[in-house]
Amino acid sequence: MQLRTKLTLQFILITATIFTMALLFIYAQFRQHTENEFFSVLESKARMTAEMVLRHEEELKPITEAATEPSPALPYGENIFIFDASDQLVFALNPAGASMSGSQINQIRDKGNSRFLRGKLQAFGLEISSPSGKNYVVISEGSFDNSKLIELRNILIFTFFLIIGGVATGGWFFARQAMRPVFQIVKAVDEIRPSDLSRRVGSYNKHNELSHLVATFNRLLDRIEHAFRMQRSFISNVSHELKNPLAAMDAQLQLARQKERSAGEYRSVLESLHDDVREITDTAEKLLQLARVHSDAAHIEFSKVRLDEIMLQTRDAVLKVNPEYSIVFEIQDMPEQEEHLFILGNEPLLRTALINLFDNGCKFSPDKKVNVRIRFRDSGKHEVEIIDNGPGIPEEDLQRIFEPFFRSPQHSNIKGSGIGLSLVQSILKLHGVVVDVFSAKNHGATFKLSFPVTQ
Repeated sequence: MQLRTKLTLQFILITATIFTMALLFIYAQFRQHTENEFFSVLESKARMTAEMVLRHEEELKPITEAATEPSPALPYGENIFIFDASDQLVFALNPAGASMSGSQINQIRDKGNSRFLRGKLQAFGLEISSPSGKNYVVISEGSFDNSKLIELRNILIFTFFLIIGGVATGGWFFARQAMRPVFQIVKAVDEIRPSDLSRRVGSYNKHNELSHLVATFNRLLDRIEHAFRMQRSFISNVSHELKNPLAAMDAQLQLARQKERSAGEYRSVLESLHDDVREITDTAEKLLQLARVHSDAAHIEFSKVRLDEIMLQTRDAVLKVNPEYSIVFEIQDMPEQEEHLFILGNEPLLRTALINLFDNGCKFSPDKKVNVRIRFRDSGKHEVEIIDNGPGIPEEDLQRIFEPFFRSPQHSNIKGSGIGLSLVQSILKLHGVVVDVFSAKNHGATFKLSFPVTQ
């Protein structure tokens, strides 16, 4: 069911329910008022008749039973009759229809007055005292004219369908008007194609819900455009990073096959090929880790790890591969309680991030050395600073160093894939670690990591 139809039906249902209750209330009130007015007239007739008849109380005599026998040939629409204290009929406009049982008369005496139905006639009975102090029961009955009620009912039914028809027409029109901006938004979103993700949904009144919907759509489109742009850039850069070493390997192999060479020359070619293979393997490994962090973050297991131990293990891993590197540690404010040394994280991923930071610092420093300063806090966040002696990072590059495959032009002579810092940022962000980078030209760079403390 279309939303427009659903809104219209709901509007009709709500209106019909409220309107029906209102009409039923009007009908019930009018019926009650009409009945009260009818019985008020019967009561007035009964009192007036009793007052006139009881002025001559001494002339009242019981009416014989023969006179009270009903005659089908003489129908009547109203009647007034009076019973004395012994339940004898002493007066009747139409004696033929004045028969009453003693129990009915006693009920009137017990209640003082009573409304009841007698055959097809509505009756009102009350007890009245005569000037001499005797009690009489006076009953006035008549035929209730419900023609006005029927006329009112017909008018209300006609009004109901007339109003509901108008509500349905108006609801369908206003639902269309209300949904028109939504249809326009859907149309605008539907016209956006992957080939042109720069288009956005037009803005609407800033003070209604549709403006929030449009803003949400546009933010979603921003993220999608960024993801597509990153994907295209990623594919292009991956292709470039893999194509260069593969092309170099192919050229070396073709050159080696052209003629016989010495064992030393073959060994040189093999060493060069091995370096290229290591470069491809390193790039592929970083890409796999980057993909895992982004696509499988919810299934990465975390546990308590000691920050000082993982830093030392990382140093040993870096120095094992690169013995010429130098990594100097400085630990400040060593806590007395061992539990304050722990952080919550995935040890292999944290080690990967730190290896990349240590390796970058040593690689870009002329003396192949980095200083690592660790500050422990009993409360707050542990801090780790990795300081190198390199040429520093240009200010215009500081905002881009964590982009995948970005490499500063001044470091183009140094081997690298440009994936390391992007992987570092993704891993540390997953662990809730805040990374700040400080650098000045020719004064090296400092990477400051703030680790959340495990409670």
